[in-house]
Amino acid sequence: MNSDIPVKILFLAADPSDDSRRRLGQELRDIKQRLQLAKQRGNHQLEQRESVRVEDITQAIFDVNPQIVHFSGHGKSTGELCFENKVGQIQAIEPEALAAMFALFTQVNCVVLNACYSEVQAKAIAEHIPFVIGMNDTIGDAAAIAFAVGFYKALAAKRSIEEAFKFGCVEIQLQGIPEHLTPVIYVKKNLIPDGTLNLTVTENLITNPFIPQQGRVEDPQLFFGREREIGRIFEVLNSGSSVALIGEEGIGKSSVLWAICQQAETHLKRQQVFLDLNWLHDENEFYGALCYEVGISESKGYMLTRNLRDKRVLLAIDNVGKLTWSGFTRQVRDQLRGLAEGRDASLRLILAASEPLDKLFNDSQDNGKTSPLAGICQEENVKAWDETRVRAFIASRLAMTSVRFTEREIIQLIQESGGHPQKLMRLCDRTYLRYMEGV
Repeated sequence: MNSDIPVKILFLAADPSDDSRRRLGQELRDIKQRLQLAKQRGNHQLEQRESVRVEDITQAIFDVNPQIVHFSGHGKSTGELCFENKVGQIQAIEPEALAAMFALFTQVNCVVLNACYSEVQAKAIAEHIPFVIGMNDTIGDAAAIAFAVGFYKALAAKRSIEEAFKFGCVEIQLQGIPEHLTPVIYVKKNLIPDGTLNLTVTENLITNPFIPQQGRVEDPQLFFGREREIGRIFEVLNSGSSVALIGEEGIGKSSVLWAICQQAETHLKRQQVFLDLNWLHDENEFYGALCYEVGISESKGYMLTRNLRDKRVLLAIDNVGKLTWSGFTRQVRDQLRGLAEGRDASLRLILAASEPLDKLFNDSQDNGKTSPLAGICQEENVKAWDETRVRAFIASRLAMTSVRFTEREIIQLIQESGGHPQKLMRLCDRTYLRYMEGV
């Protein structure tokens, strides 16, 4: 069992406009800082979703496939957790509903509910999840942040979840805050094998290495087969050009984009910022997220031009086609071009799109003009794997198991998938299950 496979943490935040405001951004920043201490070992990956609506929750878990789900926000004394509705106001979820949802996500090992009165929810969820942390009363911002810092600091040091919980409570005491008895933990030891309470041991025993993954591959242990493309892309970026990754849905361009981002500081000496436009619905949210990531306090577009001059940033934008949505004007694309134009520009772009940029942005907003992004981006096509890579992929995954496909099966997989990674994964999954079922 490989304890070096990263633990994925999904941070969900909701701060409805019709409730008292909380310092959720500070909590997220402090968690990121503490996990950064473990970054060299690569054993934690943090994904965030903010202003979370009820309908966003399951999609976020599908996309990230986390082992830890951390909710930061508000809870009611009657036990409901408060998410946001379409206008940003409170939409409460009953304990039974959230528990029923987590019953369907068996890969989740730990849920942290950093919200007031969340003990009721924690009890309900603990029927299905091995470790659940909640709060038995109101909890102030300072105590909530201190608990999160202590908890993730301990996880980064490879302590067990139960130990990390204790460190979280102690952190509250160390800060001189009288709320260290507010956090509570529920452990369902009958749901996990004896002697495996440490998450770093239990989180990633792979039984079927071909289970299709939703969305991009973020786990470096599972990323495969794009080394040549990545080398080529870094050559282009280092030459002073921005890049657009073009490929059909499911071909792997989002995974390549993520892998490039993780190596940006080493190969480009640039800070990396990754934005997925599936989660940003208009240009205000886009500018807010970008300014936050590069450390600009005022989330306005004009602040970027003023404050990016002394920075070196690689901005990766996934699903860039969403810039054609009604919530985005051509001004966004023009500004990105202005910031990224020139060999010594402070901003370098790498975009992922399903079709060429000229075709993608040749819409009513641009009035037939050449896309400003197409003018500065060199397009690199992400293509299907050839036979050699398909065979290498199958062999690498089967090496995790005692199963071996026949040559006839491998040839059939090559022909039916056409080298398309997503299709190949589904076909391999079907073949592997036949072995498991003894067919």
